[in-house]
Amino acid sequence: MRKPKSLREAVWMTLLWFDLFDQPVSAEEVHRYLFFRKAKLADVRTVLDKDHRVGCTFGLYFRQGRIGITFARVKRQWHASTLWARTLAHRFIFRHAPFVRFVGVGNTLAFGWPDSASDIDLFVICDRKRLFTARLALTCITHLFSMRRHGGHIAGRFCLSFFASPAALDLAEIKIDKCDPYLAFWVATLTPVWGNTGRQFFQKNAWIKDYFPNLHWPATHGKIDREKSFERGGLERLLSGEFGDNFETLLRNWQLDRARAKRKNKQEKTAVIINDDMLKFHESDRRRELLKRWKEKIEK
Repeated sequence: MRKPKSLREAVWMTLLWFDLFDQPVSAEEVHRYLFFRKAKLADVRTVLDKDHRVGCTFGLYFRQGRIGITFARVKRQWHASTLWARTLAHRFIFRHAPFVRFVGVGNTLAFGWPDSASDIDLFVICDRKRLFTARLALTCITHLFSMRRHGGHIAGRFCLSFFASPAALDLAEIKIDKCDPYLAFWVATLTPVWGNTGRQFFQKNAWIKDYFPNLHWPATHGKIDREKSFERGGLERLLSGEFGDNFETLLRNWQLDRARAKRKNKQEKTAVIINDDMLKFHESDRRRELLKRWKEKIEK
């Protein structure tokens, strides 16, 4: 993708990125997620204020003629605060899940624009060779506390759709193309809420700094919980060794058969990834569509 030749062009590209999602943004957000260009916040703010193509109200910037999206954002910020409170109130769940090492919140809640129907998307890092065991345990515990998304129970519940082992932390491996701005933005906004291995994940994904040179990350939402329960240690000892290996193989075969059946029905095959080090189950993968639409907006 063509890189911006000036700060004005980079700011406009960034504003158009958020416009894809009907999101007005603050000058600080434009600076933080400024595509492909290092700059000072004061300079970004000056460019925004002087560009006749840009409107501003309530301290939020948007493409001229789109003032209506500012009111929608205020409402979505309220939904975000509600979902964050719910997430933090239930992160004790992760203390009890064997072989889970890190949990982060991604997608719309991490972006800051959930609506009343939004779930809470989780990215979970698990021990290698215990990916399927960890997923089953987390599924059972979240279901027990009525926090698992399933069937028509969606809003405000944990979506357990993205798991990885330490061998698959570099998400550059799942790019749709050489340029994948949505994946970079997803990683940039991922917010840790529990665990200890997040630093390794962010080190592995330092490539996103090529997209966002001004970014300081990871962002957090309150103090990260790292406590583990006594019961969790007992389960991990029980499910280690040969017995644990056999149990993992049994779960792997069962879950892979179900997941592959789901993948056959997906038009975009990148929505579902199934292997020993990564499980990714998403309803759709809009990355190609968003990249195409973004390029079209930029070239107008």
